[in-house]
Amino acid sequence: MSDFIYSSNKISSSIIKQGIQSIYDKNSPKVIEFHGAWGSAGVSINPYNGFLPYENNEHICIVVGGPLLMFRDNAFLTKVDSNEGTQAIFERWNNGSLNIEFDLSGPFSILIINKKSYDIICITDLMSFIPVYKFADSTSVTLCTHVDILAKFTEQNENLDQVSIVDFILHGIITYPYTMYENIKQIAPSSIHILNNSSMNFQSENYWLPTGEDEYKSLKQAAKALDKGLNNFINKITEETNDIAQFLSGGEDSRMLSGMLYDSERDGHIFIDDINREGKIAQKVAKAYGVNLKITTRDPMHYFKILPACSTLVGSGSQYHHAHTYGFHNSCQLDSYTAVLGGLLSDALLKGFRIKKIKGSSRLPFIPDIKVKNSDINNKLKTTNFDKQILNELEKRRIKHLNRIKIFRQDTAEEWFMLWPISMNSSSPNIHANRRLFCSYEPFMACDIVKLSASVPQEWKLNRKLFHCTAKPYLKRTKLFFHGNGTLPYYSWKTNIFIQFFTWSYRQLAKRIGLIKGNQGPWGDWKEMVRDQRWSDFVNNFNDIQNQIPFKEKNKNLIEIVGNKELNVSQYVNLTQIIYHLS
Repeated sequence: MSDFIYSSNKISSSIIKQGIQSIYDKNSPKVIEFHGAWGSAGVSINPYNGFLPYENNEHICIVVGGPLLMFRDNAFLTKVDSNEGTQAIFERWNNGSLNIEFDLSGPFSILIINKKSYDIICITDLMSFIPVYKFADSTSVTLCTHVDILAKFTEQNENLDQVSIVDFILHGIITYPYTMYENIKQIAPSSIHILNNSSMNFQSENYWLPTGEDEYKSLKQAAKALDKGLNNFINKITEETNDIAQFLSGGEDSRMLSGMLYDSERDGHIFIDDINREGKIAQKVAKAYGVNLKITTRDPMHYFKILPACSTLVGSGSQYHHAHTYGFHNSCQLDSYTAVLGGLLSDALLKGFRIKKIKGSSRLPFIPDIKVKNSDINNKLKTTNFDKQILNELEKRRIKHLNRIKIFRQDTAEEWFMLWPISMNSSSPNIHANRRLFCSYEPFMACDIVKLSASVPQEWKLNRKLFHCTAKPYLKRTKLFFHGNGTLPYYSWKTNIFIQFFTWSYRQLAKRIGLIKGNQGPWGDWKEMVRDQRWSDFVNNFNDIQNQIPFKEKNKNLIEIVGNKELNVSQYVNLTQIIYHLS
């Protein structure tokens, strides 16, 4: 299923259906509803087979997402109108043998309603890949997997949290557990949440924490475990179907997955502005790995055009533009595959992308990864655009979350500050969009990989040491094919320092003299998009919204505020999304 809502108070059927379907621009899914003395619940049917709700005399079980079941086969993946997966999870939970951190792999949230005692159990996945939000007052509790749907149901639309608005503009996320709404909070990841309906007592207990305990004696041992975990996840899918596709790019993550899927017939998909460098590399990689590649070109203003629909789909507090597949899920028939595999979060979980490094490493990519010992998580708060009191409160929230992480990850808290829960990672809306549109599976989000990421030293992640040790055998077929960033992924970071230095230097020169033109990467050219007059016109249409945002100066229009250059391109895009949400 895609989204659920539960309320200890009864909700009208028409309201549940309209509320859940309202996040879809078109082709909204069917909604299944349950009502009783215990309250009301509704859930939309998702693309994943096997996860329709299960109900018996005493319980209702709802599973959102499409987790792979690691304790049995997943034959239900090809069975339409089935609740076999949901029933299997419920029965394992009901007999006390469900070991959540091992038995369920990938994004999920589970709602179990006891129709006799009226008690509710909600289980969140390891990282809250599918977040669950809560509104509670003295008489009721309401849970939902989409924050804006929850706000509508509980009439919290107007109770906006000014600190969270600024947080989203500056960082592209909202600091856990806060949301865009004052009285709505995100519940904890990797937890079992129990609601006693009669007393409205809501209790939570972690079944897993990313404690950072070293479980591997060597890099090679960890690489072997990583290889096994990825293949276990992939094999769970390929054992049941060959109706699969994968996202293929000029990078190394999809190249590694291509090697693991080499014996499986499959389509590949890439979405680019033009047949550029990224597309040409993907063509060569696809040929080497036997992938039937389908290249789809898009309008250079594609990301601007999808802003309204995608903002609504992923919800407030999520950067809409990570919904890269939106529109193509129909035109490329992504929703026709039993499984579409991607490489999301490999960088964040395995390559130390969220570890703070020395200045200049992002601008000069050939510089080796060197961790900064003392990093400032609040460096973006040094701005004059917003009310000082708001910024001070935001600083306190972020420090509080950092201290929460330090309880179980003292030495690596800054990294996991942006990983746990995964809503702290700005790329997480990719999950929110894809899972609602087609059967998306991300091997790097498998339960084994998440736990491994939490159990290896940062040193192994830096300079892609762990990743490279695991991926190298799968990269052999393309050992002389460049990555889009100018490296040769088959080789180690030490070799690539020199390779990338020369390719980067050549590209910089070629751009200056006009030999290389246009957007050569996989995503849109954001600088060009926000310079387009259509973007400015869009912002100007909502200029009256500025009074709802805690700007320090109230007498300037939005374009003038952006013109002070304190907001970078990404923050300007975030601001645009905010003003659309507030309109």
